[in-house]
This record gives sequence, structure tokens and C-alpha cells, in this order.
Amino acid sequence: MAKHKRPWGRAAKADRHELYELSVQDPPGEVAFTTSTFRKLRGREAMHVREDFCGTAVFSLAWAKSHPERSAVGVDLDRDTLHWSLDKRIRPAGGDLESRVTLRNGNVLEPSAELADVAVAFNFSCWCFDTREALRGYFEAARAGLVDDGVLFLDAYGGTEVPMRDRNPREIEDDTGVNGGEPFTYVWEHHDYDPLTAHMDCAIHFEFEDGSELRDAFTYSWRIWSLPELSELLHEAGFETVRVWVEDEDEDGDGVGTYSEADELDNEGVWWVYISAEK
Repeated sequence: MAKHKRPWGRAAKADRHELYELSVQDPPGEVAFTTSTFRKLRGREAMHVREDFCGTAVFSLAWAKSHPERSAVGVDLDRDTLHWSLDKRIRPAGGDLESRVTLRNGNVLEPSAELADVAVAFNFSCWCFDTREALRGYFEAARAGLVDDGVLFLDAYGGTEVPMRDRNPREIEDDTGVNGGEPFTYVWEHHDYDPLTAHMDCAIHFEFEDGSELRDAFTYSWRIWSLPELSELLHEAGFETVRVWVEDEDEDGDGVGTYSEADELDNEGVWWVYISAEK
């Protein structure tokens, strides 16, 4: 097996978590979506959230920041990443946020001490469960951790290009200083897809203007679940209503940051959606 060269230049100084947050995540937008959709579905405000597979828990932090009475618990198996979150994000945020954001190093299948209004599993993280039995088991655990009118939120992607081996670079402007103010390139790569199992291997790389790179900064091995499969398993796990949400677009086809319930979906290229499952 080929070994990656030791990082040098910008890559040697880079923090993969900071690069990932800047390239991929939008915590304020995700909080706005879950807040408005829960209000639409349940007619009240959601106050307590559980973020499964939380990683650096930036969603949990953004949730707590959005209202002085909101609280969050983030659950993840990676202790080092949780420590990074506490040291780099939650404690520096100041105020009472550290008391309102709890990080739990544990399994998302384990029961929560406090029931949540909302549970989220974003960035396709629950796709690590690659059998129907395993994924249904996660959905059952997530449902058990919700209050009586709680809602689970997921995201999903698909489309004609997804099964193909592909490499998709995107330039990221560094407006936060994580890369010294210099732009860098985020690369999403599909390594392999097996149509017999719907199993995919993929990775994230970061490339820098000095020619250095962080290869395989993050790697993923998961099953590509279809929307009908996800809906069926959520219903089998006991959720009453499952809805798919697509971003509204302007006349030029650009997303505007609001979402509507989907009644059809174009499978051309690549699509991405939110899913809500009501207990």
C-alpha cells in the first residue's frame, strides 16, 4: 500500500477540522432550517437538541447561540475531536455557552438522559450503518431519545453522477484566517462504488497554493441510501410522518436559503435534500 508523503508547507500548518468547517458546514443555516421547520410542523419553539455524530459540535454551539434558553448535547465516538471542540470552539465562545452545550463521548445508539425536541444527524453521518437492520436500529434509538412531538432531521444526496468515480475541486476563500487568509481548494473524491451493495468509498482532500496538500484529510465508507429506503426505515422505526425538503431557488436557479416540501425531484447530476421524521 502506497504511503502518503508527510505534509509540508501550508499543509503542515493546517488544521483539518477548521478547513472542513469552512468548506462544508453552515451551522447558522442548519439551525435556521431546523428552527423554522420544527415551528411549522409543531407550532412551538424547539429548545433542546441532540446532535448525533457531532464531530466538532459546531451545530450544537450555533443552536445554543441562537437563543439564551437553548441547550444542546453532542454525541460522538471520537474523544479527540470532542476535546478539540471544547478547546477551540465552546470555551472560547464564552458566556454561559459551556454550561448549555454538553459533549458526550459515546455511541449514538445509547439512550440519552434528557429527551430532546430535535435530533439531527447531518452530513450523511448515519450512512455508516450499511444494513437495513443497523440503520433502522439507529432510527429507533433516535426516536426513543425524542419528546412526544419531537422531530429527527437528516440530510441525503443522490443523482446520476453519484455512482461514478469522480473528483470535484472547489476553491474556498479564507475569510476567517484559518489558512493565513489565503484561498485553498477543497476536493471531494468518489473512489469506488459497488452497485451490488450500494457501498461507496470517498474522501476529502485539501490543496494549497504552495503546492502542498492534505490527502485523505477525511475518509468515508458508507452505503448510498435512496430516499424511499430511508423513508421506509424511518416508518418501520416508528416515525409517523416523513418529509423531504428542497431548497427554494431564484430565477437563475440559485438557492435562496429557504426550503419547501418536495413533491418531485430531478435526478439529473447531483441533488441534496433535508429529511424530517416526526415522532
